[in-house]
Amino acid sequence: MRSNSLQIATYLTNCAVREQTLLTREWVAAKQTFLDWDSQPSLFKHYPHFCYRVRLGDYPSLAWLRETRCITDEHTVAQKPYRRLNVPSAGNLHPLEIYVQIRNITGLLSGIYHLDVLHEELVMIREIAGEGIEPYVGMEKRFNGVIVMISLVPFRSSWKYGLRAWRYLYLDLGHQIDALYASIRHFGMSCTKLSVNEKLNAIMGLGADEVIGAVYGVGELGERSVKPLSLPLMHVQPTDYTQTLEPLTASLAEVGIYTEIATPIVYEDFLKINHTRRSAREFNPEGMSDTVIQELMSIPAAVSLEIGIFVFQAYSMQLGLYRNGKCAVSGNFNSEIVHLLLDQRFISGSNMVVLIFAENFCAQTHIEAGNYAQELYVACEHHNAGCSGIGAFYDDEALRWSDKALLYAVAIGGKV
Repeated sequence: MRSNSLQIATYLTNCAVREQTLLTREWVAAKQTFLDWDSQPSLFKHYPHFCYRVRLGDYPSLAWLRETRCITDEHTVAQKPYRRLNVPSAGNLHPLEIYVQIRNITGLLSGIYHLDVLHEELVMIREIAGEGIEPYVGMEKRFNGVIVMISLVPFRSSWKYGLRAWRYLYLDLGHQIDALYASIRHFGMSCTKLSVNEKLNAIMGLGADEVIGAVYGVGELGERSVKPLSLPLMHVQPTDYTQTLEPLTASLAEVGIYTEIATPIVYEDFLKINHTRRSAREFNPEGMSDTVIQELMSIPAAVSLEIGIFVFQAYSMQLGLYRNGKCAVSGNFNSEIVHLLLDQRFISGSNMVVLIFAENFCAQTHIEAGNYAQELYVACEHHNAGCSGIGAFYDDEALRWSDKALLYAVAIGGKV
């Protein structure tokens, strides 16, 4: 009965989150928010200057970690640095951080580190020996290798999107998890599924302004015993200032830590793809072949998801809505889908739009939608196609195409 009650409570919470984050035509028309970009919270967490630092590039055995999350482009917009990463993010806000526990890596002190993406450094938060976070992730022995923890920083996203940031946080997390999988596999490593204790967030020194969303092990279990950390790590605010949106914070606190492992497609040109991936804002439909469209249709998604693919422009393929690789409804639905996706005109030049639905509206399905979308991004880059993830749409109008909840959309077309 207790388990059933918990499932009912979770279902009601998820329903409430969906209802509170809906976009309607009336809401969009009435919304008059003008962002002051000078007040944007900082995008990178900074630990104190006295913390020990090492350059990540000095350790070839950690090349997979460097490629997991990295800055791939930097220029100036409105006299401010504008940085893009190897993973997409709604609004380029990048509300994620990565921490690692490293043990028995040659030449590197065993400890708990923060991945400082801005400076390509590992910043030691605490050196370890007989203690560690293993007891908080289901292990009684020392884990030789790296335990990766990905955290969510809600204010970086809610500053712009309010409560709807809940959706984007978990979509972004899904993209990052898939990038981690792909990097690990490219470098010939394997990922270990862990069993996470609810005390992990507190022992890592994280407050309500940051919460761990996913944890994985890269390495192997040793023979020596380990003790839990005697004291929590230091608390450092992840942004230069913060404002708490209580419903968002409360909902994030209720979501369990994601530990599922997928098997992404890894291409030989992974390193190039990882650094050239961009979100397209213009398409050349004549630059995309039917063969590539069919290749993209064949990319598998999690069983929790329902995929609908609209083909707008092709050489010989029938236009219409495709499900499981077959045309289910013929016709050109370009204007209807552009309208659904908040009338973003650049979408009309795409060859296809992928709509990602799920019966269960929850954090897990959003993460898995992000996983699948990252696979599309990588495949598009491999095939020299453009790709753009879209998280803004009129939710209830999507019911025309499925009785399930729309989680995410991806526009794809030939590169300009």
